[in-house]
Amino acid sequence: MQNLLTGQTAIITGATSGIGRATARLFAQEGAHIVACGRRAEALASLSEEIRALGGACATLAGDGSDQDFAIRLARLAEEEFGGASILVCSAGMALRAPTLQMTRQEWDQVMALNLTFPMVLSQLVIPQLQRRGGGKIVYISSTAGRSVNMGASPSYGASKAGLLYLTRHLATEFAGDHIYVNAICPGPVDTEITHTWTPEHRQKVLSSLPMGRMGTAEDIAACALFLASSMSDYITGEAILANGGRFMM
Repeated sequence: MQNLLTGQTAIITGATSGIGRATARLFAQEGAHIVACGRRAEALASLSEEIRALGGACATLAGDGSDQDFAIRLARLAEEEFGGASILVCSAGMALRAPTLQMTRQEWDQVMALNLTFPMVLSQLVIPQLQRRGGGKIVYISSTAGRSVNMGASPSYGASKAGLLYLTRHLATEFAGDHIYVNAICPGPVDTEITHTWTPEHRQKVLSSLPMGRMGTAEDIAACALFLASSMSDYITGEAILANGGRFMM
């Protein structure tokens, strides 16, 4: 442990599994206090136990990120437990696979609410906390689907992830003077619970498209988030790291 985040408090959404959970563990190992949220209370409880076993501190909140009141309660929890956040990592997200002509308005709104509106509302609530601390870091987990077409998901997914990339650039420009640095990560295929439902044929098709010959891990993406959340990236803002094994280069 290098203690890259000692004295920092990180709010991490989508922390019950995958990238969010790996990020919470890594940040705790690097000395940050963690405020973790997700839908599953049991998974959050086990995460909290893991972090405390590492000697860290963790506060959790279970609920639905598409509910604006949930964002308010999450930001308030960071204030009450640790005096406010200095890092925000928005990892919570979802994808639907309905084709364009079969996708309902409700399905569109559901994806947009969690993938784009929740990060925006939470950022509005957390940025004043970062300002009071003299600055901080925001990291959005976007996707290569925000940069190129992904026909394996509904258009709502790519549109929401592309929206996160614009939000990254806008907030980076608006708040750079406050020493608030905003960046995104665009993962490619990552070996998580979702990919475990793939057929062997589809998995092989994905692997054959990756120059590195392997899928990413949640820990791979968490390491990118650590770089962007730490002082190592203090001259970087408004950028999107492509972490996809070489599948998409730009």
